[in-house]
Amino acid sequence: MKSQSIMVVEDEWIVSDQICRDLKDLGYNICQTASAGDEAIRVAEEEMPDLILMDIVLKGKMDGIEAAEQIISKFNIPVIYLTAYTNHEYIKRARQTRPFSYLVKPFIKHELYANIEMALHKHRVDKNIKSYLDRLMKCFRGTIDAVIGTIELRGPYTTGHHKRVAELTRAIAMEMGLTNFSLEGLLLAAYVYDIGIADMPVDIIRDSGQLTGLNLALYQTYPQLSYQSIKEIDFPWAIADIVLQHREYYDGSGFPRGIKGNDIPIEARILAVADAFEDLTSHRAFRNAFPLNKALEKISSDSGSKYDPEVVDACLRFFSKKENMG
Repeated sequence: MKSQSIMVVEDEWIVSDQICRDLKDLGYNICQTASAGDEAIRVAEEEMPDLILMDIVLKGKMDGIEAAEQIISKFNIPVIYLTAYTNHEYIKRARQTRPFSYLVKPFIKHELYANIEMALHKHRVDKNIKSYLDRLMKCFRGTIDAVIGTIELRGPYTTGHHKRVAELTRAIAMEMGLTNFSLEGLLLAAYVYDIGIADMPVDIIRDSGQLTGLNLALYQTYPQLSYQSIKEIDFPWAIADIVLQHREYYDGSGFPRGIKGNDIPIEARILAVADAFEDLTSHRAFRNAFPLNKALEKISSDSGSKYDPEVVDACLRFFSKKENMG
């Protein structure tokens, strides 16, 4: 079996040297050492070790926790913290980076070995689980694509409508700093939010922009129908609630329940803006598509009434950056 590659980040060279000696005695390869946070990030990118032993207190502007946070986020390398400090604030900050272990110096060689082996094993298991879930999600999305394709053929949409909505929701969510976990749920919601339209009469779907009276009331039940279709699926995200509330307006004038403001999940508020923008910029039987600038003006004019002002601002920032990038 290939010997595992370990990187040591420690600003006291005597301690670093002893750790490296212990690791070699235990059969590990020492890929590289570092003594500062920014150096650790650079070396981690160059060497891509199997595991990093990271001292928390380092000299310089960046401590070990800040360095580990970037390394874990960018490169998915497991980290074990090494420290002589048991300060509550250090531990609290370290825990937020989800390290694989936490060793208090001085420690014995066999304690180091046990922690490294457990961390490497857990990391392998986590990678296998993620790979399985990625395959499962790919299959699920394939099924959803087939369903959505059918809905787009029946409804007022042009081909690829839901994919474009999903892409814009991603852009807005990233602009607003949503977590990767929330982003994954939001993207899935963007693919399934219209699933209730499958139960609507074709003439109501195709004339949705001109409906009045009972037909309008019937059309406005589609978020509830979508909710009913997926509410029993045990997603790790509140997909059904996002779907149910994506047509609620920020001022409470939307449907189906008339809730408003922050009572609407942020994911639903983002989806509302993305869906509205896509609707404006797509051709419909009763009108031509809006040019980009006119669509953004329309979205902006409804900021604070139909749409969350922060979401609208994030949408406008995204298109401004996109325009500046050419």
